[in-house]
Amino acid sequence: MKTINRELKDYIEQQILPIYENNDSGHGIEHIQYVVKRSLRFASQFPNINLDMVYVIASFHDIAHHIDKDNHEVLSAKLFYENEKMKKIFNDDERRIIKEAIEDHRASLEYEPRSDYGKIISSADRTTSIDSVLQRTHSYTTKHYPDLDLFQMIERSYNHMLKKYGGNGYAKNYCYDEEYEQFKRHVETISKNKWEFAKKYLEVNKIMNLKEKAKIFAINAHMGQIRKSEPDKPMIIHPISVGMLLEEYGYDEPVIASGYLHDVVEDTKYTIEDIKREFGDEVANLVMGASEPDKSLSWEERKAHTIEETKKLPLRNKLVICADKINNLEDLMLKFQKSGNRDFSAFKRGEEQQKWYYTSVYESLIYGEDEKLPIFKRLKNVLDIVFAEKEDLYLRDTIFDDNREYYEKLKKLHAQKVELQKLKALCALSKPFVIEFSGTPRTGKTTTINNLYDFFKKGGFNTAIIEEFTTSGYYKEVFKQKYKDVSSTESNMAIIEEVTRQLEEALNSDKEIILIDRSVNDRQIWNYRRYIRGDMSEELYLESRGKYSTISRKLIDFLVITYAEPLISLKRDYNSSLALEKRNFLNIDNLNEYNRSLRDLQELFETSVEDSILLDTSSMSMDEVSVEIASQIMPAMRKRYIKSFKQKYNLR
Repeated sequence: MKTINRELKDYIEQQILPIYENNDSGHGIEHIQYVVKRSLRFASQFPNINLDMVYVIASFHDIAHHIDKDNHEVLSAKLFYENEKMKKIFNDDERRIIKEAIEDHRASLEYEPRSDYGKIISSADRTTSIDSVLQRTHSYTTKHYPDLDLFQMIERSYNHMLKKYGGNGYAKNYCYDEEYEQFKRHVETISKNKWEFAKKYLEVNKIMNLKEKAKIFAINAHMGQIRKSEPDKPMIIHPISVGMLLEEYGYDEPVIASGYLHDVVEDTKYTIEDIKREFGDEVANLVMGASEPDKSLSWEERKAHTIEETKKLPLRNKLVICADKINNLEDLMLKFQKSGNRDFSAFKRGEEQQKWYYTSVYESLIYGEDEKLPIFKRLKNVLDIVFAEKEDLYLRDTIFDDNREYYEKLKKLHAQKVELQKLKALCALSKPFVIEFSGTPRTGKTTTINNLYDFFKKGGFNTAIIEEFTTSGYYKEVFKQKYKDVSSTESNMAIIEEVTRQLEEALNSDKEIILIDRSVNDRQIWNYRRYIRGDMSEELYLESRGKYSTISRKLIDFLVITYAEPLISLKRDYNSSLALEKRNFLNIDNLNEYNRSLRDLQELFETSVEDSILLDTSSMSMDEVSVEIASQIMPAMRKRYIKSFKQKYNLR
């Protein structure tokens, strides 16, 4: 029977294996010992195999993992090839084969290993343990993706496992290995049920967080469901909001977990027995208290039963019910305030029946309890707003006593903003929401930028304004000097590059909303005007148009362009100034050309940004311009937040 060269074995154990203590746990000494053992076993499946070479390949294959994970196979091979001891033991041909085998061992490589030695190490390096996969992906994810929540970590692990070990996974096996085949069957089985996979992940990584486990269960249980009153929102937004509300008030894990789970028994395939088995008797009891009886009963019978039974429940049960009702009513409140219309058509009963139900539930909740509890006071407040039309009388009757119409518009805007605040709490955007402003002077652009900055900042959004580049100190003091000897076309192209760089830097900040005065799309207008004047070649114009349209699509979320009849813009300028001197830029010809360019480029703008508004402000006051623009921006932001939420939780 062949054995490993004793001198070689001693060298590896004393000089090479200790280096693996620098690697992460998934690529440490224990992993190498596992790979060595499997490599020597697989070697028997190939004729004329040198066991010393097999042993060295397995011992060196991950040695550089701590230096550069992404290129460790190349570095590991290099460390072997340059090792003086190895040069004495193996001839040049053997060293070449060993080096290539180490380079070929990674599962993600697109080519087949170049030798039998490469096939042996590649197969031996495959894990045969689900637990090991879950531990390694969890360790890697927590280190490299610290901002992911637990659900996202599990999703990443699930997708990685399928991509690597699923039916068409990239991890190939070149040796007969019953352990690996059994592992693949296990992967296939566990991947069919995401909740079972999530449970296994939590168990293997010893994660015992009850509320997070409940949240993950609820997300999977409600998969594919939508909010009845707002079909563009996934159903799971409601249970997550209820759980977060209970956490906001400082309640314990079983209560918070029950908030996440409160609709599972009522609206999904799972039963109260499933909840009891997964989360225990206490959570099952809290969930049961928030679930309605047999839905074969009439609406009135079910609601009357809920009202009566709620009185008898302990406070902890009532807290879950209260949070559920708060979220439902706050959503309804915002819906009414945004539309200005009290519409109950999405519900099974009208306003009077809904008022009876929610008011009666509130009375049952405070029955025998301290009605001054903050969570009960919050329910009473929203109840009064929705059904008694309570509002801020000081604002209505004193501040806006002579401008009620404007007050009603501001209330709608405020409701839109509050909804965005709620969506932001559920899932922040991965990058700032960028709004570019362009248009002719004296059309409300600058006023709107300042108004929106104030509006969003007071709403708790981290907001920034990027000033117009061509009026900035940098442009006047540095840029103009740098480009003073070039053509206007070259200068304008350089300006586009600068505003693009400026915006890219801002996107790496912690801002949530960026308002930018004249950016990429505004420079597109200037290029077009030069092109139609004959100051720019068609080839250069089309090249820059395509390039910066792509950049705009990537960086800018919403484009606002304001314009007005030229004479109106001119009148506004003179009437807002003390000077009677003739304006250089602001003249009828320039304004006509600019407005014509806006119309000609409308199709370009539609492909350069996802959402835009081209607003004629000729007959509008500056306040009306700001209100109109804000009312169109926020639905686009709402859509973006919902999309981000769906992506975060991989919702179909």
